Amino acid sequence: MGKKILYIFVALSFAAVLAAAGFFQWLVVVAPGEAIRQENIEKKLAMESPAYYVDGVTKIGVFFQDAHRQYLSYDELPESFIKAIVAAEDHQFFQHHGIDLPGFARAMFANLRAGRVVQGGSTITQQTAKNLFERKGRSVKAKLTELLFALRLEYHYPKEKILEFYANQFYVSGNGLGLGVAARYYFDKEAHELNLLEAAFIAGSVKRPNYYNPFIKKTEEDINKAKENARIRTGYVLGQMEKLGMISADEYQQATSSEIPFNKGKMQFRLNTLMDLVKDGLDDAEI
Repeated sequence: MGKKILYIFVALSFAAVLAAAGFFQWLVVVAPGEAIRQENIEKKLAMESPAYYVDGVTKIGVFFQDAHRQYLSYDELPESFIKAIVAAEDHQFFQHHGIDLPGFARAMFANLRAGRVVQGGSTITQQTAKNLFERKGRSVKAKLTELLFALRLEYHYPKEKILEFYANQFYVSGNGLGLGVAARYYFDKEAHELNLLEAAFIAGSVKRPNYYNPFIKKTEEDINKAKENARIRTGYVLGQMEKLGMISADEYQQATSSEIPFNKGKMQFRLNTLMDLVKDGLDDAEI
């Protein structure tokens, strides 16, 4: 009798696993939803960034009117930026399938040991999913939804396309997003003109852009502090690149011995005092 119950339990468990796997495959492969379609993602990344009066209808102006998005294809991304963002954020990006299980386990262990969240463990794919599909909060449900969308991205797109999405959606300043805006904003350059040091800075700044941005600081002390923070973070990114064999020791030495050449570019806001006030408010907000 006991063996019969055990067999039934094993059979039911196996059936439950198969059902869960089938349902999971349905969600990821067969019916991922309209949001995952390329035209919908690219449409979202190419949207304007309007500001409205309190009525929510009357438009004041548009952030980055001509340069607010500068969508870049993967082939237009500088090689130095690709290497830098992978080194800084997810050095296993081209090997994993959306979730870096060892990295996730290490982050969980570090968080448990610290008693608080000190590591995120998110891959570039997960970060892309979170930003594209607007994960709300840090609940278990929100995290599972992010993981589901990350797996959908991995199944339906090559790595290069996912990195392209990522490079066009990270926050820069005001309502500006993506590498094209970052290159213009920080260095008054087009993305393809970025050198190694500049690309490494942008890659290192994606998680805390306001922390490293000297242009939004109000005092000389804060400006210098932001530049020092930027130097330290960029040095870390360059160090990771050298450690992973992405750059040579000479390239590392040359880049780290140079100052980051900040040169704020014109972002072509409309000549509108009220828009300037809105922009200042956004720059002061914590991201």
